Amino acid sequence: MDKRNILLIDGESGVSEKMAPLLKEQNCSVSAVEGGLNGINKVYQEKPDIIFLDSSISDIPAYHICKLLRNNSEYKDIPIIVIGESDKERLAIFNIRKVTVDYIDASEDLDKINQQIKQILAKYQRSFMASKSYKLIKELNQITYDVSCHYNHTRRLNINELNKLFEQMLSKFTSILDSEIGSLMLIDEESGHLYIKVAKGLNKDIISKTKVKIGEGISGQVANRENPVLVSDIEKDSRFSKVNNDKYYTKSFLSAPLRIGKIKGVININNKSSKESFNEKDLTLIGLLINQLYFVSKNSNLSNEFEITKKEVQKLKSDRDIFKEINNLFDEELNESEISSQINKILNSDLDYKQTINAVIELIESSVDYHFCGLLILDTAQEAELMVSIKYPAAEYDLAAFKSRVIDAYYKLSGYNVILERVSLNRTDGPAILTSEKEKENNILSSFYALPLNIKDRNLGLLAISHSRENAFCPEEKRIISLIADSSSGAIDNAALHKKIKDLSVTDGLTGLYCYRFFQEELNQELMRAQRYQEPLALVIMDIDGFKNVNDSYGHLAGDNILKGIAKILKGICREVDIVCRYGGEEFVIVLPETDKEGAFYLAERVRKTIKNYEFTSSDDRPIKLTVSCGVASYPDSAKKKEELIKKADDALYRAKNEGKNKTSLINL
Repeated sequence: MDKRNILLIDGESGVSEKMAPLLKEQNCSVSAVEGGLNGINKVYQEKPDIIFLDSSISDIPAYHICKLLRNNSEYKDIPIIVIGESDKERLAIFNIRKVTVDYIDASEDLDKINQQIKQILAKYQRSFMASKSYKLIKELNQITYDVSCHYNHTRRLNINELNKLFEQMLSKFTSILDSEIGSLMLIDEESGHLYIKVAKGLNKDIISKTKVKIGEGISGQVANRENPVLVSDIEKDSRFSKVNNDKYYTKSFLSAPLRIGKIKGVININNKSSKESFNEKDLTLIGLLINQLYFVSKNSNLSNEFEITKKEVQKLKSDRDIFKEINNLFDEELNESEISSQINKILNSDLDYKQTINAVIELIESSVDYHFCGLLILDTAQEAELMVSIKYPAAEYDLAAFKSRVIDAYYKLSGYNVILERVSLNRTDGPAILTSEKEKENNILSSFYALPLNIKDRNLGLLAISHSRENAFCPEEKRIISLIADSSSGAIDNAALHKKIKDLSVTDGLTGLYCYRFFQEELNQELMRAQRYQEPLALVIMDIDGFKNVNDSYGHLAGDNILKGIAKILKGICREVDIVCRYGGEEFVIVLPETDKEGAFYLAERVRKTIKNYEFTSSDDRPIKLTVSCGVASYPDSAKKKEELIKKADDALYRAKNEGKNKTSLINL
């Protein structure tokens, strides 16, 4: 198991003597420094996995250290645990806006402190493991960067150094894809053939003799393509040569075109170490890696100049620079090079879809003042998702008007029409600042600016901002927005692809609704949101009455069609923000954010009556009529914890069943 690198920043209370042995017992590598200034320099030098910070530091207040690191894109995700000895200190840390830290009460006995440490390490175990998983990909990016610099003549390498980089590149690919055999083939433009530059798991005779004509065989065909190829079973694929079958075992095969600056070739990956066949997820992964390397190589010149400048700046930094940075935290503005750096961080990070969108919008917010900021991301030709950030109070009417304006702008810019009703509208993270009444004198769309999001020759969607002030966006702000739109398209495209893959893993294959596991995770998140912003949250559990009789009388195929039909009814009735899931068997569940018990009861009744009046059909076109029973519970009226909320809704459903079915029951307490 990899050790977590822990940095203890000690103060006057000398907490390192107490904490270090406890952390080492948890398989942590611990280093300690005294004083805030030394601690910050140590963070810059080593970038630890977790920081334990003594609240009694005197040279720089603990809050300033937290704020400094949280406002630095390179160090903002490092968990910070403040160690203090009073509840007053705890409140002082946690009441500071946007400084998210954990707290250990050092006044407790060693057993309790040890328990606090275990809980904190367990909390960050998942992010720690994820960062280790992405280490290989980051190393692969660095190798690509070095190779690009060589071919761009910004840093020349000798032949041995270059070959070593190619070997390392192939090694990273095979490690990421858990493979035992692979080759990196380059194109010889003069002969029109591919030859093996470096290989893993192949003998020297195969390496020296293998030549593939461009356009022939799998590798030769992939050399002319933009997309990777998956061969799940080589024995059944006519394109694969059987010449080498006696020399090494091969079951499945991935082949992807490699484009790094002037280099053109093919990456071939044979076999998983587990002997299982490669699948579509592996194909998607190698495609993402290839695309990422393309962007790394494309931006190598800019990145090289930025890194040189960054190193020169770091050499000139002194203790005075750190204090100056603290004093100017809230006044700094991002310039063009900083924006490029931020986008590059997003592109090479492990953020999910929503986090990527939020990161792009946060970058826009730090650069330009706006009322609405929206990212329209296309799913199909006429279906899309609009993620909106609302910076100042607005009305529901304004949000609907902004959505319509964005779709109209997309049509004018791209020539493609997106149907208004097929655009799902979702909010980014933030407080609820929507009102039901519109202020007549405040037109939030007085200023509106939109740009397409393009990657290569493909359009992803649209970036749009608006403001109630006329002529709100000056030419410099428009230039910055254009830079962000152009630079962030790759990151958004990668995140959207990851989202599609994730959606496949969290949906029920029959109904298309979210599955039970996703329901549990999302209910947790929505309940925390409701508690944070003091909003209501409701839960509806629904069960089909007598569903077993339907299966017995009409067959399981008719039962499946009924489940799909009910899923369609639920999608049509519920809002875009509602979370509709298949709970199991013939049960469904609906999570209703910002909805009280009366609103949830009304929706459940509407669903119940719609299904009661709906006529389903069997496989031989016989009409089928059925009913459902619903149980409703709400936060905070019925329950305050997740398990209790589910139980209350389930109890309400049980009561509806016992009272004759085809009924909605509500439990308050």
